[in-house]
Formats: sequence, C-alpha cells, structure tokens
Amino acid sequence: MQIYILDDDEQVVAANRFLLKAMGHDSLGWSNPQQFLDELDDKKPAILLLDLAMPVLDGLAVLNALQQRRSTVAVILLTGHGDVPQAVEAMKLGAVDFLEKPVDARRLAAALGQARLKLEQLVEQARVHERFGRLSAREREVVSLVAAGLTNKATAEQLCVAVRTVEVHRASAMNKLNVANIAELLNYWQLYRG
Repeated sequence: MQIYILDDDEQVVAANRFLLKAMGHDSLGWSNPQQFLDELDDKKPAILLLDLAMPVLDGLAVLNALQQRRSTVAVILLTGHGDVPQAVEAMKLGAVDFLEKPVDARRLAAALGQARLKLEQLVEQARVHERFGRLSAREREVVSLVAAGLTNKATAEQLCVAVRTVEVHRASAMNKLNVANIAELLNYWQLYRG
C-alpha cells in the first residue's frame, strides 16, 4: 500500500515519513499541492496524509480535486489546530479521519486501518466506473430506468422502443458489467451513482 504525505512544511513531511517508517510503512512526500496533483496517478491506490492549512491550495481544495478526478486515494487530513466546521466539510468530501499535528502513532495506526477500508471502496467504485464506461448511451439509459424500478414494458414505453429492444440492451449491459442478476446490477448502479 502506497502512502503519500502532502504538507507545505518540509520538516513536517520529513517527520511524518520518519514516523511511518518506524511503523513499517514506506512513503513519498510533497510540499507543493499543485505538483502533487500534477504527478499523481489517479488510478494507483494510495493513502494520503494531507495538511489542511496550506497556501494557494489548501487541504479541502486538494481533497475536492481528488474527488472530482475520482482518484483511488483515501485521505487522512492533518491540522495544527482542530477546526470542527472544516472537519465536517472534509468528511463530506470523503476524508477518512481528521488528526491533529503532531500526529500520534496510535491514532495514525487506527486512521490507516480506516483508510485501507475506504481504499477498498474507492478501488471497487473505480472498477465499476470503468465497466460502466463500456456501456453505450442507450444501455446506460436502460440500466438507469431499471434501477429506478421500471419494468421492461415501462422502460420500453419511456424510450419509445420495443420491449425486446429493452431486453437486449439490458442483457448486453449486464454482460458488459459482468453481473448475473438484477440485484447485482442495482448494487453496481448505486456504486456508479455514488
């Protein structure tokens, strides 16, 4: 598991890398948020220890950018002083935890455990998005109507096509998504929309 550290203070980056090394983890560090975003491989699963208070791009802006890019990066926010409104906003943007600096090793270990679980979810969501990318526009339309609870007949009426056409598109979508039944299809749709 790759761990990244992003903090505008290079001494904090070094201290956190040392702490992670002592905990048995290798890490990479950045002190420039834009450079981090430019160099990040969004598809590579990782955990990011992210400083909240940075000039130009703060932690919430970086977190928002990661979310917009659908990165497979689980984020633990770090701050020199706890700020409840920012913590709430960070959690809404998908942060795993919010730790105060200097980071306590036990709290960090617990947060890394949570981040691993979040990372599994992000990787699964990325896989589902990749599979949905294989669907035609019509197949996505059919899946969305099926997910909304419409029958094949109601879907056909909504799309002004034959019921058999809906059945063919639904079967093709299920094949491309590699799902065996409607329950799996609905689960994938929720992951896709989430």
